[in-house]
Amino acid sequence: MKFSLNSILKVITAALYPLLIFLGVNWFEAADRFTGQLFLLLPVIVNSVLLFTFAVTLLYPPAIIEKIARTISKDLSPDELIYCRKVTLIWSLFFLLNGSTALYLTFYASLEAWTLYNGVVAYVLMGLLFSLEFLYRHWRFRRYVGTPFDSILRRIFPPPVSNAN
Repeated sequence: MKFSLNSILKVITAALYPLLIFLGVNWFEAADRFTGQLFLLLPVIVNSVLLFTFAVTLLYPPAIIEKIARTISKDLSPDELIYCRKVTLIWSLFFLLNGSTALYLTFYASLEAWTLYNGVVAYVLMGLLFSLEFLYRHWRFRRYVGTPFDSILRRIFPPPVSNAN
């Protein structure tokens, strides 16, 4: 069996990446406590970028949630457009609070508390917000556009019955 030098180098590189990352993280931690804390700021940076991305669309429409909604349904009612702006605002507030909490934990809490919040609690809160908004939206608007959940949601929140006789 003959292997090219290029394929051998790719395998060696892929095998070395985890080791290089491990050594890099340990070097930063050993070199300086503050430099090690820079890694703890990653959730703050991510939340800041998401906050900026969502909040800017409130100032310069269309709101990001409206853009996402238009990928599923091109025709949104005026009520749905207002709702999209409100949901964008709610997500912006979530990213502000989540990032602020992560920032506080980075400098004033133990590594265990930081890990618990950023590794578990933040994701549970994000999933809860997403799930509750998803259910509320389907209850409020009862718009079914062919997603995999439509058959279940139609049973829970049936479409409004028209009174045309």
